[in-house]
Amino acid sequence: MKFNHILFPTDFSECSRRLNREVEWVATKFQSRVTLMHVFEIPVTWYGTGEAPLINAECFQQFAADAKQRLLDYPMELPANRVNRVIAEGDAAWHIKNWVEEHDVDLIMMGTHGYGSLRRVLLGSVAMKLLHDVSCPVWTHSRYETDRSDLTGVSKIICAVEPTQEAVPLLRFTKEVAQQLGATVRIIHSVPEIQARPYRYFDTDFHNNLKKCAAADIAQSQQEAGTDFPITITDGFIGQDTASLAGDEQADLVVMGRGKTQDIIGTLRTHSYDIIRQAPCPVLSYCSEHADSASHKQITSEAALSLI
Repeated sequence: MKFNHILFPTDFSECSRRLNREVEWVATKFQSRVTLMHVFEIPVTWYGTGEAPLINAECFQQFAADAKQRLLDYPMELPANRVNRVIAEGDAAWHIKNWVEEHDVDLIMMGTHGYGSLRRVLLGSVAMKLLHDVSCPVWTHSRYETDRSDLTGVSKIICAVEPTQEAVPLLRFTKEVAQQLGATVRIIHSVPEIQARPYRYFDTDFHNNLKKCAAADIAQSQQEAGTDFPITITDGFIGQDTASLAGDEQADLVVMGRGKTQDIIGTLRTHSYDIIRQAPCPVLSYCSEHADSASHKQITSEAALSLI
C-alpha cells in the first residue's frame, strides 16, 4: 500500500487551509505527488433576475482569472515538481470524482464543513457525495475545538470494525497503513445495549452473548487478515465510543470501513458520518471496493479542467 497520488481539493476556506499540514506530512512520508484542485462556481446571485444582464464573457473571465490566481498563490510546502494545480468550473463533487477515476488517485484528503453548533450535525455536501461515490480511501478531518496541534506523526491508530464482509480487507488495509507509519492499532466495535431490548427482560445475558459473538466474529476476521490487534467492545454508539476511545488513547488517526450499501435515505451502513463528525483526530475511510478496482485506468483526457 502506497499513496503515490494524493488529491487535495481546496475551497480556500480556513477549514481547508488547516488541512495543509496533514497533506504535506502524508505527501512527504509517502513521497507522493499532490494534485491541488479548486472548483469554482459562478455566484448564484449572478443568475438572479435583477443581475442577469451583468453576466457576460468579461465578468466570467475575470472571475475565473481571480480563482486561478488564488490557486497559483496557494502555499504548499512541497517541491514544486510534485504539486499539480488544477482548476475547473462547475460542480465540485462531479469534477473531483471524475479526476479520481481518470488520474489514478490513491487518496483524497479534504476538510469537512459545518460550523458552530452545527459542526457535530452536518457534513459538507461535497464530502458526503464523495464518501458515497468514490472507491479510493478518503482522509477527512472535522477539526473540533478539542483537537491537538498539527499532525507531526501517527503512532496510534483506532480501527472501527463491523463484523461484515468488509472486515477482512479493512483489517489488511489498516495493517499496511500501520506498518508504513510505524503505528500501533487498537480495534473498536460497538454493541449498543439498546440492541438487547426487549430481550433483556427475558434473558439478562442476551447483551453479553451479542458481545461475545461479535468478538468471535472479529477474531475470525483477524485470523483471515493476518492481524492480532487488541480489541475494545463497547456498549454505546460507535461514533461516540470511537471518539471517546481515540481521545483516551490519544490516537492520531481513526481508520474505518466505508461500505457502499445504503438504506433508503442514503446512510452509510458503517456509520461513517457519525465517526467523522465526532472523531478528535483525522479519519481515514476505506472502501472494500477499492481492493477490487486496484487496476485503475490511466486516462489522459482532461475533461473540462484547466491545468496550471
